[in-house]
Amino acid sequence: MSLPPAVVDLVNFLIPASIFALMALALNVQWGHTGLFNAGVAAFWALGAYTAAILMTPPAPMTDQYPGHLGGYSQNFALALGAAMFVSALAGLLIAIPILRLRADYFGIATLALAEIVRLFLVNAQSITAGTIGVISIPRPFDAWIADSDLSDTAMAALAVGTLLLVFVLLEYVTRAPWGRVLRGIREDEEATLALGKDVFRFRLQAFVLGCALMGATGAISATFLRFITPGIFDPLSTFTIYVMLILGGSGNNRGAILGAFLYYAFDWISTRLDDRLPDDVALKVPALRVMAIGALLVILIIYRPEGILKEPRRTYPPVS
Repeated sequence: MSLPPAVVDLVNFLIPASIFALMALALNVQWGHTGLFNAGVAAFWALGAYTAAILMTPPAPMTDQYPGHLGGYSQNFALALGAAMFVSALAGLLIAIPILRLRADYFGIATLALAEIVRLFLVNAQSITAGTIGVISIPRPFDAWIADSDLSDTAMAALAVGTLLLVFVLLEYVTRAPWGRVLRGIREDEEATLALGKDVFRFRLQAFVLGCALMGATGAISATFLRFITPGIFDPLSTFTIYVMLILGGSGNNRGAILGAFLYYAFDWISTRLDDRLPDDVALKVPALRVMAIGALLVILIIYRPEGILKEPRRTYPPVS
């Protein structure tokens, strides 16, 4: 069954845009609401992706062309998704306990170091991750029922968008609840929050682990969408792409996180497709011009609208009587 080209283009846009939006929402819990500068987003994204890939793939023995990898479990996507969230959350918990009391800059350096450690492990542990070649032949959740590639992409788009909506509703609820108000109190004035009797360490730990779990879930969706993963996808510099999306849309605002991710990816998606319609000498310059345009836009936003396109709404509450 062939779908209209416009529908195929829309589907191919929605899947990556929704994945980036999920990453932006996860980071918004940590940085936007709590003020935790997590520079290791790529690490938790990668852990979720590789966990899901190892669980879902069929046996992959070593050959002359492929080093093989840990796996062959052929588990379903639901189990792989849960395991990806658990592994990423556990990694977040283990790294956060010793470093969560560090100053923001040292916390960022520690998480960035974690991202590089994870990347080097993925590159060098060939018997587990297949090294630089990566894990291949990752099935999609609907492969048993859908053989057509266009319908498979459409099902993946429905999964990605549905997950995004579910996570958005969940985060809107928890960040508007008293728990979310404590997070914003920690971000704005940690000492005042302590004076109110709140356990700042425990709340920051909860926010960090929740964000890491959501990053792991996004990694699982990314792996099954791409059907293969390599360490290069999870370069630590990709972390700062997510930060750009969040700053663009408006940190501390869940709607802004989604808007920023969709706008950023839309710009990248449209400019990439313009390459084919431009002269060769101009098309070669498009990637550099794209980065320059994004950088200029970010500078303008920081100067004239540092709160982003959708600034965080101010919430007022009746006094306690």
